[in-house]
Amino acid sequence: RTLIIMKKSLFCFLIGAFVLAMTGCEKESILDNSNGKVELYLIDSFSTIPNSAQIDESTVVISNSPLINYADFLSYNTSDHIFELSESAAEEVKNLAHSVNRLAFAVKAKDVLIYTGYFWPAYYSASCDWVVIDPLMAGFGNRIQVKLGYPGLVDGQVIQDKRNDERIISIFKRDGKLK
Repeated sequence: RTLIIMKKSLFCFLIGAFVLAMTGCEKESILDNSNGKVELYLIDSFSTIPNSAQIDESTVVISNSPLINYADFLSYNTSDHIFELSESAAEEVKNLAHSVNRLAFAVKAKDVLIYTGYFWPAYYSASCDWVVIDPLMAGFGNRIQVKLGYPGLVDGQVIQDKRNDERIISIFKRDGKLK
């Protein structure tokens, strides 16, 4: 009789431990998914570093909702820094209202600001010494390329390159979106 009670107790303990372990894993997975994404936001307000277009990231106020949600990033190519977008996200980017007031964006990974830049159409005549995306390119294959400077880097110019930040890469790699 004691042996039967011990077996039942052991069985209940093992079932309880299994249920507890599964519940703990499920909560961890949910937390990872809610923070484990890359998103692109418009910036509501910011200041720049004096004599430069470089955005002072300590002054950035980001929009409440992303312009491009994680699900709309289909892939990321680390060699040429091209994001492939869903058709709806590419349309959003193509339809942005551009002005000479510089439309700024922020890329976040796991809800942390990674880098900032500007949507800078190729028809702008001014150069830019910060990170840029030509939004008009979204019309060609639903892709946007993140570049350092427009029309490119000038000799001696240094722009900190965070495009392949490990937090971005690990998320895209985890979900099979890395090229």
